[in-house]
Amino acid sequence: MCRMVGVVYRSKFPTFIFRDLQHVSQVGRIPGEKEPGHKDGWGLVAFDGGKPSYIGRSTRPIFLDPSFDAALGFAAKLSGPNIAIGHARAASKGGATLANTHPFIRNGIALGHNGTIRNFEPRTTGKPKGETDTERLLFLLSDRLDEKKDLAAALTSVIREDLGGREFSAAVLLVSDGNRLFGYRDYEKDDRAMYYDLRLAACEDCVVFYQETSMDQGKNTSQVAKGELVSVGKDLKVARRNML
Repeated sequence: MCRMVGVVYRSKFPTFIFRDLQHVSQVGRIPGEKEPGHKDGWGLVAFDGGKPSYIGRSTRPIFLDPSFDAALGFAAKLSGPNIAIGHARAASKGGATLANTHPFIRNGIALGHNGTIRNFEPRTTGKPKGETDTERLLFLLSDRLDEKKDLAAALTSVIREDLGGREFSAAVLLVSDGNRLFGYRDYEKDDRAMYYDLRLAACEDCVVFYQETSMDQGKNTSQVAKGELVSVGKDLKVARRNML
């Protein structure tokens, strides 16, 4: 379980969006848990020369970690247009270790995930370092990208052929190759739909995927529907496609 955001921005890195993630991760409620907070590590990925790299990553709670402040300071120096994905984790499978901390990177792809895919052990060419279903999902997506040569086609294939019909609490995904940012949302139980939310907000200089916010959502906000795959290019143009 987690809270995460993804952003495509034209010029200036939108620090305020990731500050909001930091706050939400402290106060956000988790289904079935008495205490709020997503405390099991955080990661921030952006792209440099078209390649994903960690701006910061830690096993500490994002709202208690001074290294998150340092990461945002570094990210503020990154020129746009660019794409960034931030993730604050509440562990559901695998301990609070760096090997289990999202987002994951492989083959030029960054992926963050909210939810748990049950009994997910796909055969892939890579060997995961951690215990999470998410890292295995990324390895599968990477192999499919080598086959399809296009991230949209690879992601479509994985969603329909590998996630379709499989048991999971949710498959809320943020995926990017540095050219486009994809958001996908699916979930198992309707009474958990609010927690496994994903929304899209258009700002003057950026487009943002988010799950929960403490900020005024404004008028230019829409929900990603169950089974919908949404992509945002560096020109901030949005494309939507129903995958069910």
